[in-house]
Amino acid sequence: MYQTTILLRDIDHVKRFVEMTSRYDKLKINLISDIYTIDAHSIIGIVSLDINRPIVLEVPEEMPPAEFIEDVKQFAEER
Repeated sequence: MYQTTILLRDIDHVKRFVEMTSRYDKLKINLISDIYTIDAHSIIGIVSLDINRPIVLEVPEEMPPAEFIEDVKQFAEER
């Protein structure tokens, strides 16, 4: 399993994130916020979350492709 924390600052950032995840349509990608788990390919699902707070991104597979991990870095939560 792969897990990291992301931060989606605004609706444009959400759109860019969904465009990125759509390139990995065969990959199961979940976003977890509080008690909610949604499909990261769904823009409607994502905007229903509180995007003002960090969101956990989870890929239940053993290890996603290296390109995916690199693409996700642009959305990583800045600590």
